[in-house]
Amino acid sequence: MAVLTREVDMPVETRARYIDGWLGILAVFAFVWGLVNLAGLALSITEDAQSLSRTFSPEQVAYLIDTPIWARIARALSIMFLLAGSTYLLLRRQSAYHWFSAALFMMLVMMLDGLFRGGFGLLASITTGLNIGYLLLTLFLFWSAYSAKQSGQLR
Repeated sequence: MAVLTREVDMPVETRARYIDGWLGILAVFAFVWGLVNLAGLALSITEDAQSLSRTFSPEQVAYLIDTPIWARIARALSIMFLLAGSTYLLLRRQSAYHWFSAALFMMLVMMLDGLFRGGFGLLASITTGLNIGYLLLTLFLFWSAYSAKQSGQLR
């Protein structure tokens, strides 16, 4: 409660700098998270069936190898849109929330692959946990960028 009281009692200029600082931290986090996802994408592209078989069962390896091109493109686009959104958020541009919404949409498209091919059952904890985490974080980034736009923090 003391934190809330302190925020309410802050002068307007101090409050604006405080919020702008947190928005910057969020943008840096989103950018680093996008780079980590980009590295994961690069690793998944270079993996072959033999390297996957050390970690996954034969059924899971077959599922991962047979991922359709549209799902791979959706994953790559979601990461690119995430990086673009975080860059625009760092630059305090209003279009950041458009990029995050595009990343969110591509993530939903990618999740359709798991739904259509039974990936949630086959890769239960891996697919479900990572996808839901990615979805929730992207939704939070979209909401944050949209809220910042609505409050005039983005130009």
